[in-house]
Amino acid sequence: MTPAPQAAASLPGKGRHSLTLHLLLWSLGALVLVWASFVYMGYQTGVHEADELTDGHLAGVAALLINLKASEAVEKAATTQRAATPWLKAHDYQQSISVVQWNAAGRLLAQSGRAPLPAFDDSEGFADLRLGSQAVAWRSFSQWDAARTRKVMVLLELRERDELARDIAEQMVEPGLWLLPVVALALGLALRRGLRPLYALSADVSALDPSSAQRLASRHAWSEFESVVASINTLLDRQQAALVRERRLANEVAHELRTPLSSITLQASALGGISIRRPRRAPWRGSA
Repeated sequence: MTPAPQAAASLPGKGRHSLTLHLLLWSLGALVLVWASFVYMGYQTGVHEADELTDGHLAGVAALLINLKASEAVEKAATTQRAATPWLKAHDYQQSISVVQWNAAGRLLAQSGRAPLPAFDDSEGFADLRLGSQAVAWRSFSQWDAARTRKVMVLLELRERDELARDIAEQMVEPGLWLLPVVALALGLALRRGLRPLYALSADVSALDPSSAQRLASRHAWSEFESVVASINTLLDRQQAALVRERRLANEVAHELRTPLSSITLQASALGGISIRRPRRAPWRGSA
């Protein structure tokens, strides 16, 4: 009653997990994890670079204005606003800079830009300020001239700096996000190509006939398959030896049974040729 197990073994693995899918999922999981780390680091690097770029811009503008006379500044009401640049990106690198200048006594000399007037103090360097009735966050850089007779403060709204940081970070991250599906597809194709010897071995094993002298070919010359191929061929040799023993035993049994059957057949044939006659009654018994 062996056909049922053989038929079940010849059927494809229904409901079983696929090794290719298993490897692909693990590889994609590792790839996504590494890619997410790369995206996070790229975003943080973009934000950091945007902060440094903004601070450098503020310091550069302050260094430029500290050597210009405040009397040459235009009144705030007559200042020219930033020109519209519709051909640039929405989050371009052109930022709205505000400038405030005081003398040593704290008297306002000039003011430009839309930043509310900050309070005067003697501090220099970078600072985060909250200005206006709505306490809007601003990033500022202050510097005194060499004679400490005039102080220049350059301000930039933190919202613009954050938009610049987000834009730079997205520019760094976007290529990675576009490349992720391509890398995943290439990884899947590479896994499928790399597992081709395993597919060939599986197909050869499925095509084996235990009743024949067929063996796995030596074309599976991969070191990982040596023990598997050797074990399968050993099992096939044992199966073939068992089949030979069964045939030999069947022949011997048939030979042993053939001799008594032949004698019985001959005796039956001989008995069939003899006519068995009924014995005649004795005359004296009949007369009696």
